[in-house]
Amino acid sequence: MVAGQESADSAFIVAPIAVADLPSFVALENECGLNSRGVEGHRKKMLDPNSILLAAIRRSENQYGREIIGVFSGDVVVDELQIDNLAVRESWRRKGVGRRLLKSALSAARRLGAGKAVLEVRSAKLSARTLYERAGFVVAGLRKGYYTDPPDDALLLHHEIDG
Repeated sequence: MVAGQESADSAFIVAPIAVADLPSFVALENECGLNSRGVEGHRKKMLDPNSILLAAIRRSENQYGREIIGVFSGDVVVDELQIDNLAVRESWRRKGVGRRLLKSALSAARRLGAGKAVLEVRSAKLSARTLYERAGFVVAGLRKGYYTDPPDDALLLHHEIDG
């Protein structure tokens, strides 16, 4: 790395979302074609101690607001992290944002007592599947015709969270 040049990894932080982040959080979910709980749904989730809502926030001294470049949402149910959404702004993909969000979420889930994580992913979403597989997720099942717009199968992925 050249002196004075920051890596993509240091160009952002991962933190729990704030109420002020909710519109940007939902906008990014929608931009990435994901189902969202919406602002009010996420606001309610913020009150649930078993919910994990994280944002990747671009570091910048010249901006007045926080720029959300990635989001994660999920819930710990008994001993399992159920992952709802992980989205990264297109211009920030392949720069470690998704990996850091997922790692932070798995750490938070472990602190909440989760021993495993599960999710469904479109079979056609190769980039998402690659991210999860590199993080240690394995295919545990298939739901034929699960998605309708556009039509696709869902792969069920499973991951044991290291203690």
